[in-house]
Parts: sequence; C-alpha cells; structure tokens
Amino acid sequence: MSSPLLSSELLLAQNLPPKAATGPGTPGVAQDSSTPAATSGSGSPLSGFIMPLMMLVIFVPFFLLMNRKQKKETAARASLKRGDKVMTNAGLIGELVETDDRVAKVKIAPGVTVQIVANTVSPFVEPEKAASKDLKEAAEKK
Repeated sequence: MSSPLLSSELLLAQNLPPKAATGPGTPGVAQDSSTPAATSGSGSPLSGFIMPLMMLVIFVPFFLLMNRKQKKETAARASLKRGDKVMTNAGLIGELVETDDRVAKVKIAPGVTVQIVANTVSPFVEPEKAASKDLKEAAEKK
C-alpha cells in the first residue's frame, strides 16, 4: 500500500537528465530573445572601475602619510650623535654610546650598556620641553 506522498517522493528522487539549454544564458531557463545576455551587467561601462578607483582614493593617502613618517624617523635617527639622550621602542631611555647601520649601544645606567637594533632608537624629547617648544612655535607664527 503506497501513499500519494511516498510516490511523489520517489518521483523527486529519480535521476533525471538535465533540461536542454534554451538560450545563451543559464541552462534550463528560458530567456527572451530580444534582450541579449551581454547587457545583464550594470548600465554603465565605467561602473566596473568605480570600486578599484575608490580603493585607490582611500589607500594612496595612507601610504603617503606612512612614507612621510618613516622618512622623518629615518632623518631623526641619522642626526643622532654620541652622547644624545635616546629612547627605544621598548621605552628604555639612555645615552647613545655608539651606533652603526644595524646595532646601537645605549648606556641605560652607570656601567650598564645594552646593544639594541638601531632602527628602534629615536631621539628622546622630554614632555615639558616639547610643550614649551610647541608654544614658542605657535607664538612665532602669529
């Protein structure tokens, strides 16, 4: 005894061959022959360039700002000389003993000299001096 539900399930589970393509688009889907498949995209040919253009507009200024900051840091690092007060990226403050392209030696306490990567060293500017310097520059501009 078979129920109508069971027989319809068997029909759905049958292995049927795919329908023949009726147009240049998706197989088995009838398409109107008056509208070509090539115009299924957006209306303007320039719309494909909008997304890459927006990405350029966003990322180029960031790249330029990062490059500018890196040049300033490199120039500040090149101007360091023996005896200058320096700070590392880790926060150590000390006196520059010697430096070359890769390694810098910094005296952090009497009798304690550490070797660190030269790229992590920057000139140390005390906060009070930096604030007063900014005030002087602002007064000179007016």
